[in-house]
Amino acid sequence: MSQCPLCNGSKKGRVESVNVKDLIDLYKNMTGYDSSHLFGDRLTLEDCGVCGLRFFSPMVAGDEGFYNSLQKYDWYYVAEKPEYFMAKEHVSAGDVVLDVGCGRGAFSRFVEEKNGKFLGLDFSQNAKNIAASNGITVVVGSIQEYSDEHPETVDVVTSFQVAEHVSDVKGFIEGKLKVLKVGGKMIIAVPSESSFLSQVTNGILNMPPHHITRWSDEVFDFIAKKYDLSLLSVEHEKLQDVHARWYLSTLFQNSLTSPKTLDTSIKRKLVSRASGLFSRIVEPALTPSMRPNGHTVLAVFQKS
Repeated sequence: MSQCPLCNGSKKGRVESVNVKDLIDLYKNMTGYDSSHLFGDRLTLEDCGVCGLRFFSPMVAGDEGFYNSLQKYDWYYVAEKPEYFMAKEHVSAGDVVLDVGCGRGAFSRFVEEKNGKFLGLDFSQNAKNIAASNGITVVVGSIQEYSDEHPETVDVVTSFQVAEHVSDVKGFIEGKLKVLKVGGKMIIAVPSESSFLSQVTNGILNMPPHHITRWSDEVFDFIAKKYDLSLLSVEHEKLQDVHARWYLSTLFQNSLTSPKTLDTSIKRKLVSRASGLFSRIVEPALTPSMRPNGHTVLAVFQKS
């Protein structure tokens, strides 16, 4: 087993091979972008038997061209996410909030509603320029670099749908903690592996070079213990309307064939088509009380 990017452990859990050529082809069909130069000839999804993190090996991260191919879609950046509403409840008046991987600074509005001060951090110069045009301050760089220069300077440090893209998970977490004042809060929102997502087949946006790690609730418990943090809450959004058919389709497919990370077989294609029809028919009957954990989980830690 490869070394875990969070705990450096090598205690093997489940290992599943992923067909690299099929994955490249699926991304190319979806986005038009050829990501073959990013991959080698092998790819596996591994479970760490120590901390519970699931990660792809090797850790193939997207480049600028790959992310530009996704940013053309309106759904890729949205101004309001359920996790923003969850997170703002942990911001108090006067708090300095650093949002790591802030993009265009969408969370700034929620910080301002709580009378806090927003700072953004992102790798993208384009994101900084767009944010600046809206009066939002964004610094270009990594959290590791920023925390070295500004240790213990913020009251709340957030990241929304960012950690799953990061190859140096340990450095990312430790950078967030270093920039945080004693008593401050670290907030992490990621796609939840403790939801139906763990049973999805061919969910390519949950695979490299987009997502390179997968986070269950078990991982948050490990982080709290490892870094002597108080885990204040783990909050799951309920299944959102936009994901309802995806969830129902997953249920239908898994009733007929076992879930796999990637499966381009004829049988899977036929089952997938049938599941699309099933989900459209059944969706109106999916009442609020029937909805399970949705796409995103938000964990809130406090630094001792």
